[in-house]
Amino acid sequence: MTRFRAWRRNTAVLAADWIYWRITSTNLPVQQSPIVITLANASSNLFRCPLDIDNSARIAQAADDPANGPYLYSYSLTSYEVANGVNPGISSNFADSQNPLPFKMAAVRNPGSKIMLAEEVASTSNSDNPTGASVINDGRWEPANSDPLTSRHGGKGDVTFADFHVEPETYDFGDDIANSEPDL
Repeated sequence: MTRFRAWRRNTAVLAADWIYWRITSTNLPVQQSPIVITLANASSNLFRCPLDIDNSARIAQAADDPANGPYLYSYSLTSYEVANGVNPGISSNFADSQNPLPFKMAAVRNPGSKIMLAEEVASTSNSDNPTGASVINDGRWEPANSDPLTSRHGGKGDVTFADFHVEPETYDFGDDIANSEPDL
C-alpha cells in the first residue's frame, strides 16, 4: 500500500498512456511516463508490488503481442470503453488524435468509493489469481472486461480510490462496477 501512497497525489492529470510500458517498441522509457515526470524522484519499481515476482504468465501471454511485449508492472488505471463519443473515464482516451477524449477528475461521483488504480492479477497462482483470469497485459484496468483485482495480499489487492486514499479490497469488490465506474 505504501507504493500507492508514494505517488497517488500526482495522478490528478492522467493520460491514456499514464505509464510507458511497451519495452519492445520505440516508445519512451517508463522514466519519462506522465506519472513519473510529476514525481521528484522515482524508479520503475514504484509500479511493481514486491510480492509480484512471477513474470512467466505475462511473458507467455505477450508472445501473442510481440509489438508491445509484456506489461511488467502491478498496477493499472481504471478504463472504460468509449461509447457514443463519450469517455466514461477514469483514464483519458487519446487513441484518435483528431478527437481526443480527456477525462476530468471532477466528473467522478463519490470519489472516495471509485477505484482509480488497481492491483491486477499477475500470475496463474491461486494466491494471486482468484478467478483463473488472464494476467495483467497493459496499464488499463477494465473491470467490465474480466480484469479482476489480485488476491496476493491475504485475499485482497491494493487499490487507490479517486480521492487518493488507499485500501486493500477483494476481487469481488473490484467486480462491482459501482466501485469503479465514475458516473455511478
